[in-house]
Amino acid sequence: MSSGIMQRTNITDSAIPDSVTPHPAVNWVWLAPFLLALAWFWANISAVKWLLSSFVEIPTLYKIVIGFLIVALVVRSIGNSDRPPGFSPNFVLRRYPLLLMLGAGICSIALQYIIDIKQVTVLLFILGTYGLCGLFVEQNFWQKNLPVAGLLACILPFNSQFNSGLGLPARVLTAQVVEQLLSMLHVGAISSYDIILLENGIAHVDVPCSGIKTLLVGTLFLLAATWLEGRKLSLRWLAVGAANLLMLVSANVARVAVLVLVSEVFNQPNIAEIIHVPLGIVGLVCASFVTWLMLQRVPKFQPEKTSGISAKPNSEILENHPLAKPGIIAAVTVLAVMAQLSHVETSKMAIVPLRLPEYIKSESIPLNASEQKFFGNYLDTQTQKIRFVAGNLRGSMLTVASTSWQTYHAPELCFVASGIPVNRIEKKQLTPAVTGRWLSLQDNQLSATYWLQSAQQTTDNFLSRIGSDLTHKNHNWVLVSILFDSSLQAENHEVKEFAGNVYDTVKKSLQGEMNEN
Repeated sequence: MSSGIMQRTNITDSAIPDSVTPHPAVNWVWLAPFLLALAWFWANISAVKWLLSSFVEIPTLYKIVIGFLIVALVVRSIGNSDRPPGFSPNFVLRRYPLLLMLGAGICSIALQYIIDIKQVTVLLFILGTYGLCGLFVEQNFWQKNLPVAGLLACILPFNSQFNSGLGLPARVLTAQVVEQLLSMLHVGAISSYDIILLENGIAHVDVPCSGIKTLLVGTLFLLAATWLEGRKLSLRWLAVGAANLLMLVSANVARVAVLVLVSEVFNQPNIAEIIHVPLGIVGLVCASFVTWLMLQRVPKFQPEKTSGISAKPNSEILENHPLAKPGIIAAVTVLAVMAQLSHVETSKMAIVPLRLPEYIKSESIPLNASEQKFFGNYLDTQTQKIRFVAGNLRGSMLTVASTSWQTYHAPELCFVASGIPVNRIEKKQLTPAVTGRWLSLQDNQLSATYWLQSAQQTTDNFLSRIGSDLTHKNHNWVLVSILFDSSLQAENHEVKEFAGNVYDTVKKSLQGEMNEN
């Protein structure tokens, strides 16, 4: 009897401390995850801002589709689980979620220092955020639905702005690879940005030919198939993903090469127009089918036997270490500080105004509507457009000074968009210091030239300009585009003199800005 009374008394006494747990302990349980999440979102604040701003710009229908897809994925994920996913503010330091979060954060900061492509930064942010969630939810649920995070990471950043990021270098690389393939077939061709000019015509490698949409759809197919079939993400799965990527890229390059051959070599542009889309679909379907066959060799996900979020699976690291969680919070905070430092610009883009020699008479002219819209998206960009008269030479010149390779686009694209056909593109040595592209336009009635110039380098290749960002962050470059009002030869003495004077003027402007800094 007394034992029973004593037992009931003990239960009552033990309940009292639980109900009046000291406030500092309660605060720390919720403070730790709050600080971790705060540090993580601070480290990725630029990605969050870009993602929110991009949603404002995309069509309403696209927003509805994304919202519906997210809800469908979440509902299906929870519905397929044995029980609703557990959640606990007392997060567990599991190996794979932690590696995903920290790895995504480090890669994001590194890419921002090297070459800043916002879509890739947002993709890494979404994956890292899912890694953060893996510290708070049940491990089986997190692992099983990791492909869903990949789906969202691929869908959310890649809207209409996508082709101004990865799409640009993808088209450049596609054009140059196709140029090399045609050269192997003894077909003379020269590529520039996303145009391939053959000896008897011009082929435009447009946005669909970049292969970005094909890569996106093929990747989404792989992730969706992985998730629906419950395949395990492992080294074997990564090998399948790499093979899928290689097949999609190869299929797109082959498609562009076939289109160029049919349209320009065999002079059948109508047939090329007809087979343009079917070729892309065939390549995507074949690559996806082979990928699915390879995916069948990847073992299915086998849930680990755990009893909830508080279980201690073998993947937990730094167990019982008192400084583990504060250390992780400190590490993410350091990443946040580094991320903020990476956004500190060394200098705003501003070269001193161009001062052409007195013998060149010039007057400023306004940018057209399309030019204003394009260059208006880049704040650190200076444009100057003039009409000039220099001896027997007359025409217009556009200079675009910027620190970002995404600001530039090939002048021949403007000519084509303006209804001025491009008949021929050649690489010409205009002066000892300037190697530029020489264009014959409007049935050889007009001529034009352009080059890209920095304080240390001059090139006619847009891929070289993109590559310069890998070693010269915030490096000032100027695109010089000159359109003459008549047909001329690059070897013309007046042309060479004019190009040399323009080159010297731009060089002085760049050096003047360097001296001012």
